[in-house]
Amino acid sequence: MKSFRICIQNIRKWNSNPRIWMTFILALLFSYLYTKGLSVACEYVEEDMSPWLYPFLFTYRYMKIIFMFPVVFIFCDAPFIDENQPYVMLRTRRITWSIGQVMYIYAGSFLYMLFLVLSSGIVNIGHIKMTASWGEVLGLCGSTNILSQAGVNYGTVKVMGSIIKYFTPLQAMFFSCLLTWMSFVITGLVIYAFNVITNTRYAGVAIASFLILLTAVVDGNGKMTWYSPISWNSLNNIDVGGMSSYPDIDYVLGMYLLLIIILTMLSVIAGKRQSVEVRMAS
Repeated sequence: MKSFRICIQNIRKWNSNPRIWMTFILALLFSYLYTKGLSVACEYVEEDMSPWLYPFLFTYRYMKIIFMFPVVFIFCDAPFIDENQPYVMLRTRRITWSIGQVMYIYAGSFLYMLFLVLSSGIVNIGHIKMTASWGEVLGLCGSTNILSQAGVNYGTVKVMGSIIKYFTPLQAMFFSCLLTWMSFVITGLVIYAFNVITNTRYAGVAIASFLILLTAVVDGNGKMTWYSPISWNSLNNIDVGGMSSYPDIDYVLGMYLLLIIILTMLSVIAGKRQSVEVRMAS
């Protein structure tokens, strides 16, 4: 399938793209800086922690912004036309090329999500033990002031007791991975669609950046969260059992799916009209 080959070709270009390398290095560094306080808690209680850290990476609104902006950096060059792409576009149907670019956004979003999942464990590997439960350390961090007692007061991961209370580790990991991946896809599609429509490299980036920054304003406000798609990718902004004013999981998944479908169709249609410019060497 030509669209799939176009997607894979874009992924392969990451190896020689310093922007992508820097993005992933920074994401790894932020994972370390944000979660390193948990190792102090482990030493304080003399117990290693479970590996289920990913659901808590996005619970603090400002760290959510930091982990979301790498998605913008990854897809900021949409519609991903380099010196080779015009020749690819001339050899394939335009709709095939456009579908391949959208598939690349899907695949790139999944790879970034997977990297964050792995990095949250890798940077704490010396204090990780395999267990199917939340474990004593995360349980204490989510229900007591154990971090403050251990001397960790700033800049560490926000372990939400509500997530530990209402979700098993596997449930939390599944929904966190799904929701963050969908939010990454939406961010990438927004950049792609509006960059193509406006024939610029900044319109889509500006809109996506606004949606990300909006989370700093609305997170923590149940009613406003309904209108902030990026806010939905953390479980602490999901209502469980009708006990809060936050949107429930059915609404979030339904809206994410609807937005992805609309943006995918818009991206493919807009991509069909992308102009081709081939410059002959003089």
